[in-house]
Amino acid sequence: MIATIVSSTALVSLLFLMQTTWLRNGLLLGVVPDLGLLVILWVSFRNEKSVGSFTGFFSGLVCDLFSAAPVGYFAFLYVLPAYALSVLNRFVSLDTIWIPFLAGFFSTLLKAIGSIVLSGIFGPSVLSSYFLDDVHLWVEAGLNAVLAPLVFFLLNMTGSFFVAKRTPSERIGSHRK
Repeated sequence: MIATIVSSTALVSLLFLMQTTWLRNGLLLGVVPDLGLLVILWVSFRNEKSVGSFTGFFSGLVCDLFSAAPVGYFAFLYVLPAYALSVLNRFVSLDTIWIPFLAGFFSTLLKAIGSIVLSGIFGPSVLSSYFLDDVHLWVEAGLNAVLAPLVFFLLNMTGSFFVAKRTPSERIGSHRK
């Protein structure tokens, strides 16, 4: 489990650096897709609750340290969709297109709502947040939704690094295969 969290956090950190350097001008209307979020979603869906949440938390801390955000801001924003998707994976089977598409879209909206809540608590002078009526939020949600099936497909190809191996006793009590 620890190796999965460390490798997933390293991948998200690498993608965060790529986003802030190579994609800093954006793909569409100056909007950069959150590729790290998509990796966190895949890890959350393929592993137990705690693995996705810990990956989201530690990846968020790395993003906080490399950005101007207060420590804990991205950690909170990444844990929200990670936990939500890890709960959802008990009820939904992962297909190749629609579940990643919907997960990318709605997780971006969940991240935006989390930023609005934090901005409401700490004030807009301390934290910047998304705005639900801003076209950039909807473009990011659309980009994340469109890119999610591709990211999930690529991660399925290299999944052994990012899936925690469960012990036989954990498999007996599990309803997933």
